[in-house]
Amino acid sequence: MKKFLLFLLVLIIALVVASQFLLPSFIGSRIESQLNETLKPTAQTVNVEAQPAFKILYGEVDRVYGTLENIKLGKLNFASFRYDAKQILVNPISLLASQQIDIVSVGTASIDGTINKADLATFLSNEAGSDIQDVQVDISKDNISLTGKMNVGMVFKGDVKLDGNLELKGNTLLFSPKKFTINGATIPGMTSNVLESTQIYDFNNFPIPVKAESLTVDNGEILIKVKPVLN
Repeated sequence: MKKFLLFLLVLIIALVVASQFLLPSFIGSRIESQLNETLKPTAQTVNVEAQPAFKILYGEVDRVYGTLENIKLGKLNFASFRYDAKQILVNPISLLASQQIDIVSVGTASIDGTINKADLATFLSNEAGSDIQDVQVDISKDNISLTGKMNVGMVFKGDVKLDGNLELKGNTLLFSPKKFTINGATIPGMTSNVLESTQIYDFNNFPIPVKAESLTVDNGEILIKVKPVLN
């Protein structure tokens, strides 16, 4: 009897130790698989924490965090996303039966997206500067400018410059022009047509419900914070 109890104790300890490694790895692989299907990043990392790990079987996870690289949302490429979620409850039946992550609730969560200068320049050249030839884009903390050439009617081709800023309006990221000049001067009528906001991305179309909270421009990169709305 003592040998059996000792064997049972060793078995239980072995299962607990194994669960600490296997269960987080299992749920991490399922999260990675679902993110690959929905967002198609070029690379990603996933980290899962749960103490003790066997509570994952009940659908409880302490923390999930990671990074995703190069995600195309609409017509814009995001260089990276960093996410961090705590106190996650998933449907254990879906997890065990179909190996799908069905989120029931999240305590706190944040998502930080980064748009680099090259990707924003490509987008603005194709959208906001579609009538401008040989577009060059300069991004600073306080201003975004597009410069190039534009045909003015059938008369001449002028040097143009379009200055503006990024802003969040509702749940949408916009480029809002504020000044347009041709050869250093403004032309009434043409200026008003160019100074219309260009939608960059509507976060209502994000794969999960989110609310865009803030944006900052730093060293040519645009950092956008969004908050998941899951509960």
